[in-house]
Amino acid sequence: MRPAWIEINLSALADNLHNLKSVLSPHQQIIAVIKANAYGHGALPVARVALEAGASRLAVAIVEEAVELREDGCRAPIMVLGATPREAAPLLVEQEIEAPLTDLAGAEALAAAGQHLGRPAKVHIKVDTGMHRLGVRAEEIAPFCEHLRDLPGLEIVGIFTHFSSSQIDPEFTMRQLTLFKQAVAEAERILGYRIPLRHVCNSGATVRYPEAWMDAVRPGALLYGIPRDRGGLYMPEMRPVLALKAKLAVIKPLYRGESVGYDRTWVAPHDTRIGLLPLGYADGWDRLLSNRASVLVHGKRCRVVGRICMDATIIDLTGAPSAQVGDTAVLIGEQEGQRIEVHEIAALCNTVVQETVSRFSGRLPRVYFAEPGDERVYRALAEKRSMLSDAPLRERARAGQHG
Repeated sequence: MRPAWIEINLSALADNLHNLKSVLSPHQQIIAVIKANAYGHGALPVARVALEAGASRLAVAIVEEAVELREDGCRAPIMVLGATPREAAPLLVEQEIEAPLTDLAGAEALAAAGQHLGRPAKVHIKVDTGMHRLGVRAEEIAPFCEHLRDLPGLEIVGIFTHFSSSQIDPEFTMRQLTLFKQAVAEAERILGYRIPLRHVCNSGATVRYPEAWMDAVRPGALLYGIPRDRGGLYMPEMRPVLALKAKLAVIKPLYRGESVGYDRTWVAPHDTRIGLLPLGYADGWDRLLSNRASVLVHGKRCRVVGRICMDATIIDLTGAPSAQVGDTAVLIGEQEGQRIEVHEIAALCNTVVQETVSRFSGRLPRVYFAEPGDERVYRALAEKRSMLSDAPLRERARAGQHG
């Protein structure tokens, strides 16, 4: 295996689903958001474990992601959150993939496909309450639903919106929630029935606004344990699922006054040893982390020095003087009681945790494992047990680590 890899703790994922489900009411569902290859964690194993551990539905961004899940044998409800091409309407109906209704032309295409194939197109009305990306403006929901009422071939299974600022602007979030509730009432008055699934909460809103949980929540980052705020007043702490690791490939001396890497951006202030990790920006380890990030070696923070290259990262081993070639460095994750979180890396790049993990390249092998005795994961991957590895647990045992 390549000596740089991502570890995915599927037991932590299952625990996060269980913890979230434990605070919801029995009628409230979890729509697990697994777009962008489950935020870089791997959509197929994540989907299986999420459904086993408490999610009742899945959400993706594009049609192709939904089709991949269907081809893997997933029969659970899957909804597409993003814009769907009108020409994809027959495929959506055929594969029983739920689509967002964002405009009349799209609704008509889905209705026509439903009529032609003799089964209804399952859809969720998207209400624009202030994000101003996709959706029918809240004040235009009445004429939109009047048109839908006259369209055979549609089954409206849900209605939803998306909060724009749930982590930083509670006043605007509550304004969006009020607009959404008004739009739902108007839609149901015109349609003449209760729309089964009302959902508004992304991860930030799920943590902060239980009054907005409604019929379902749509967590993404929260399931993977990557936000800075992973729990709090309304729910237990979520566990990080992902770790990024690499083995030291080269160790060499660097003398005071010598530089390392492109453009000589770091000059050694004293004699030291440097180590090379065999991964770089082509793997999604961002170049903005040059001379800023740290990694863990023997549980000690060692600074990234010089420019991060396409395929290599150099670290200063001053903090880990006994490090040897072949030792494991932790770029994200825990080692000997010390931890580097995804949100720390995201902050150094002036971005969000979602971008950080979703950009990790397919060049990095994903190593999936379950903690001992976790039957949830074993059941979920019954047909794909070969995907699981015990290598991370063996490594922990050698290092005397637990949990």
